[in-house]
Amino acid sequence: MRKVGIVTDSNAYLPPEFLAEFPVQVIPHRIKLGSSYIEEDESFSAEEMFSRMQGLSPTDADRLPEVQSADLNTILDCYHTLGNQVTDIVSIHMSSHLSPILEQARHAAEMLKGRLTIRVIDSFSATYGLGLLVQKAARAAASGTSLNEIVRIINGSVPHIYYTGFAESLNYLERSAHLSASQSLLGTLLGIKAMLMMEEGKLIPLEKVQTREDAVQKLYDFVAEFATVQEVGIVQHGYTEAQDALIARLAEDNRLCNIPINCIPYPPSLGAHIGPNAIGVVVYEGDL
Repeated sequence: MRKVGIVTDSNAYLPPEFLAEFPVQVIPHRIKLGSSYIEEDESFSAEEMFSRMQGLSPTDADRLPEVQSADLNTILDCYHTLGNQVTDIVSIHMSSHLSPILEQARHAAEMLKGRLTIRVIDSFSATYGLGLLVQKAARAAASGTSLNEIVRIINGSVPHIYYTGFAESLNYLERSAHLSASQSLLGTLLGIKAMLMMEEGKLIPLEKVQTREDAVQKLYDFVAEFATVQEVGIVQHGYTEAQDALIARLAEDNRLCNIPINCIPYPPSLGAHIGPNAIGVVVYEGDL
């Protein structure tokens, strides 16, 4: 019997080949679109979410999608089932500033206290960064690492994951990054893209750019600032050409040309915060 089981949520990017080798339990978010609720899984993409939004009724058309947690019983069932196979559980989730699932997981863990030892960890990250932490935890668990050591490893890795990006749909950022309505309206009228940073799990709006070429340059500059880079993830929707241009820029840099770069579309649970037509990079600088 494995000693430690690993749980995460559907926001995490986990490659299929990884899931085929390492047993990780994934709890789905629910995405609220108008009056409908859709379970986030591999069959439901951000592209489909944005497409469905176009078909909302007039009464729902102004409502942005909302990220909601799986219900408490779903999380309890996951922990119960996994608890029949392991003695301890590490549950790593999307930033608590972007999703309520972490608090729901903590509630479930508290209810099972005395029957199962469950450590719930805030990744202060999302999607690619969250996936990196989950993969690290699962590999450690598979090698027989103890619960406390896995928690130490993950908590030590969290500060070494960085995200910055650009988003064109500024109305989404009024809610998720506290952009004012006047800034959103003016930015939209001028065709401005907002640069975002993730700090302690929060999306923070910074400077603005007007062209996709400027966005690529800013993203390249962000990656190039790091003295050491172990891995880069590019997450995007509607920015394929900019993604390819960024990869080309990184390949031209002798310091960065051999670093693994993984490109993925972002899931609905991130798209609900940044909207369509956005691109970002996740830098994992490696543990010191």
